[in-house]
Amino acid sequence: MKYPWTRWFFGRKELVNLRRTTLNTYFKFVWEYEIPVDSKWVLNGQDNTIRFKNWSEILLLDLAYQPSDPLYTRFWSLELTGWFIDESNEIDLQCITIVSTRIGRQKNREYSIKPKLLETFNPDKWHVYDRFYRPYKSNTLPEYRKFIPALATDNPHIDPNYIDQLKKADETTKQRLLYGNFDYDDTAWKLFRYDEILDMFSNNVEKSDNRYICCDVARLGKDNTVISIREWLECWEIIIKNWMTTDQTALLIKDLEKEYWVRRNNIVIDTDWVWWWVADQLRWCVNFMNNSKAFETDSKQNFANLKTQCYFKLKELAEKRNIRIYADGEIKDSLSQELSNIMLKNEFTDQKIQLESKEDMKRRLWRSPDIADCIMMRMYYSVRKMENQNRETSVISIDYLQDFM
Repeated sequence: MKYPWTRWFFGRKELVNLRRTTLNTYFKFVWEYEIPVDSKWVLNGQDNTIRFKNWSEILLLDLAYQPSDPLYTRFWSLELTGWFIDESNEIDLQCITIVSTRIGRQKNREYSIKPKLLETFNPDKWHVYDRFYRPYKSNTLPEYRKFIPALATDNPHIDPNYIDQLKKADETTKQRLLYGNFDYDDTAWKLFRYDEILDMFSNNVEKSDNRYICCDVARLGKDNTVISIREWLECWEIIIKNWMTTDQTALLIKDLEKEYWVRRNNIVIDTDWVWWWVADQLRWCVNFMNNSKAFETDSKQNFANLKTQCYFKLKELAEKRNIRIYADGEIKDSLSQELSNIMLKNEFTDQKIQLESKEDMKRRLWRSPDIADCIMMRMYYSVRKMENQNRETSVISIDYLQDFM
């Protein structure tokens, strides 16, 4: 109303939820502050636009990912003054990046309006964790970005009954919505529980002289090459490298093999796509192919592929507190976040058990779960042993699996 011909937008993952929630809050705001309606602005329900008499407008946009438009080209021609995304943790980061390039293009210079983006969200382990919460916690937020924690109890006008309802809710809801805990997330379909992930960094585990090297390979900037040094169920060291050729990766593994006295057949290397080039230079190592057939064991679980089987084995050992990972700082935070985002496909009753695709996870995290995959690959030796000796069982607690049935 103050700036004629400016253009703004409200965005949410689904337009129907935006109209039912965000827009409803907007109407409450208009009513509370006695802003004239009929004489100043009108909602056009057909093109989902709030138009003002001075030719300014607010667009209501659906920001959901569409397989037919993976690059969000439908937003490329927008000219906007500024924007607001509600529940931005539900939006793909690529969408937010694209729309961010469209602001500052409608009367900003004329009115000296700095292009600003407002995102609101509940605690989550997706991209908002990396972009806002983690740098806020470590006091490394860039100067152009601010994070404002807002708990329900910070609102002096809130209905006390709502706080009482949160206190009676399940632990996940209570931790996220009452206490604003970004690290706690035990929602359905997530393979690892929050407490299991935390304990991985402090468990006391069985000792052994068997040493392993696991490598999740990348090449020249595409994701990261991650190498872990293991002694039985302990992970001593995690090495992350970028911009490495396959030749350089093979040489590094050979150096680590000599330094830590690791047998060649205790080295497992990701050989999906072209990464077999690394394994080809390390003869007698184990080739790990994510989509290869799972090992046959006496377990009744029917896994879709080797990767799923190994992640379930890692889950079993984490549940029993038999995994120890020595890591801290950014590596620890990144690994915790990646493990928190390992999800099962929504339905697998009467079908093979399968994890969500890496592409779906990358849209949430905006990166590949390289560290988690490297940790998982060590489980190859455990599930292979189960097939060969047919004596170990890899059954996660029945109570846990029933949550997914």
